[in-house]
Amino acid sequence: MAQAAFIAFPEVAKLPTVEVGERADGLEAVQGYLSRFGYLPDSRTTSAVDVTTSRALKKYQEFNGIPATGAFDEHTRTLMTQSRCGMADLRDGVEFATTCGWTRRVLTFAFDTGTDDVAGNQEFDAVRNAFRSWASVAGFTFNEVAPNQNPDILIGWRPANDPDHSMVGGILAHADFPPGCGVVTNGSLPKPLHFDDTEHMWSIGAAAGAFDVETVALHELGHILGLGHSSVAGAVMAPSVGSNSTKTTLTQDDIDGVRNLYAPSAWSGWESLGGVITSNISTCVNADGRMEFFARGTDGAVWHQWQTAPSNGWSGWESLGGVITSDIATCVNSDGRME
Repeated sequence: MAQAAFIAFPEVAKLPTVEVGERADGLEAVQGYLSRFGYLPDSRTTSAVDVTTSRALKKYQEFNGIPATGAFDEHTRTLMTQSRCGMADLRDGVEFATTCGWTRRVLTFAFDTGTDDVAGNQEFDAVRNAFRSWASVAGFTFNEVAPNQNPDILIGWRPANDPDHSMVGGILAHADFPPGCGVVTNGSLPKPLHFDDTEHMWSIGAAAGAFDVETVALHELGHILGLGHSSVAGAVMAPSVGSNSTKTTLTQDDIDGVRNLYAPSAWSGWESLGGVITSNISTCVNADGRMEFFARGTDGAVWHQWQTAPSNGWSGWESLGGVITSDIATCVNSDGRME
């Protein structure tokens, strides 16, 4: 349950205007903010808007579409004290639209904890709606499973001092990028989608002083698919969002970003996978997205060949034995096992 009348980034909120070249006690809070979200290469403690800090402020101002003065001014203070996503805006000081993508298009998710801020399990339904929005434009299938079934994505409401990625100070939620470019869990699963349940109040739809679950979930799921923050005003993937508002429809910028990341690649030329077979080939897709071929060999046995990893080569042919006299049929059970 969130505390009442929470102010995001309060140390930043109480600072006066600081012009380029000026000093102010507590300016380290601004420098820490800029470092945390990718604008400064490290946390500075100069208490001054020096050349490096001013350059970082200009990047922040340009990214967010406010006057790029390079000073810590009123526009910047107002924007910096909005609640926002915990993921960085820039990577290595450079704006990025996408990171890497998943190597499969079927992902599983589970809920482990909810919030007392809304009645019943409405928060879970709101997140499910966000999954459906991305599925409709990104070519993904998201299947809900139990938490003990090794989900790809694990969703829950956590204390602000979440040990995997702190949300203290003004962070609404955090997620992570796909396994090949993760910054929170790196390559391991499940990927987190964690909401701050200490400092922020949650709602279904717009409500005074609260944040709409579906709005924030839609944003964080964009990161899980591989999208960075957008500098386009109004985009779901913009880093900040206000209370008492909703943003539950993907914009063209969001759609273009995910479709560019998962655009179909061009076909290769024909390439031999070897073998001598005496039947038609049957193909199937493993639960983790790898393709597998089955055919009858010259000895009458079932032979198969599979991707060793997505887009990373093929195994040799391997016999499964048996003596068969027809083509082979394959199917996938409900739990992902092939037969």
